[in-house]
Amino acid sequence: MQKILVAHDGSKSSDKALKKAIELAANSTASITIVSVIPELYLTELSDLERNRILAALSKETADAMEKIRKSLSGKSLEVKTVIRQGDPAEKILETAQKMKVDIIITGSHGRHGTKKFLMGSVSSKVVDYSKCPVLVVK
Repeated sequence: MQKILVAHDGSKSSDKALKKAIELAANSTASITIVSVIPELYLTELSDLERNRILAALSKETADAMEKIRKSLSGKSLEVKTVIRQGDPAEKILETAQKMKVDIIITGSHGRHGTKKFLMGSVSSKVVDYSKCPVLVVK
């Protein structure tokens, strides 16, 4: 069975990546794991209390979004799992892929800044550069 990891950040491009993963999985016996990463908050202007409140709000928002996705896919004959991590998004996506021994990572692209980031966002660019498995970037 093929293992597909989808990086999802709630954006339209990550929705497109999920759609592509569903298409690929529908034609095989693949399982899909959707990973969402809550970024670390390094804002020095915030107190620990404020940082924890923001982190709690982001965590709830992410959990709610993953639950919504899980429910929307429950009628399909797919094996779908969701995972929420915290930290640097690219690092956590790569770490999750390696731990799960996935066959492919599918991610969206925001297409921002710079020459390399002209077609890919910084997270997808890092994932492409450092992944030990194939990466499909959906634009």
